[in-house]
Amino acid sequence: MRDVKMISKHNRRTFLIGLALLGSSVALRGAAKTIAGRSRPAALDRVAATTRALTIVPDRWKIIVGHHSGTAVGNAAIFDRYHRSHGMEHGLAYHFVIGNGSRSGDGEIEIGGRWLKQFAGGHVHDEAVNQVGIGICCVGNFEETQPTPGQLRSFIALVEYLKADVVKTPVRFAVHREINPGRTVCPGRNFPIAAMHARFG
Repeated sequence: MRDVKMISKHNRRTFLIGLALLGSSVALRGAAKTIAGRSRPAALDRVAATTRALTIVPDRWKIIVGHHSGTAVGNAAIFDRYHRSHGMEHGLAYHFVIGNGSRSGDGEIEIGGRWLKQFAGGHVHDEAVNQVGIGICCVGNFEETQPTPGQLRSFIALVEYLKADVVKTPVRFAVHREINPGRTVCPGRNFPIAAMHARFG
């Protein structure tokens, strides 16, 4: 205790400046890793590798729409079978499905056939939006539960990747109930809609 009291004001100030500089250095290294793409979720790597092999028509996509499945469990294959059984010729209505650990990995990004073939979605009750809208579905009923941290990390990384590296033109972000107000509560009251809009516009 006596030794601490003997530290001069000058030494304390030097010590605090050093801590601040160290913190700034760590933050800058973290930012550099993010820019280099090394800190993005591993789940995005397969999406990026697959997408690089696709032909994306300029100005093809104009909106990204967030959804929940409304079910506690599921994956792309389960939803594909369900959508086909309900008359959807191209199956899975979404372009991507993000798992919650029930039938696929927590935060795993599954790529739908509509993305692979660059087909219109079937995820909203508005054909004009389906034609230009990328649908991303997180597995879960977010009226009752929260999305997992892994799902949110993958969702944010996927939207940022699509906006910055794929579409490369201004693209709007919305959630399902904003497209079809009054017809659905999707993606549920526990999905952080305000935070997503703050991030994506």
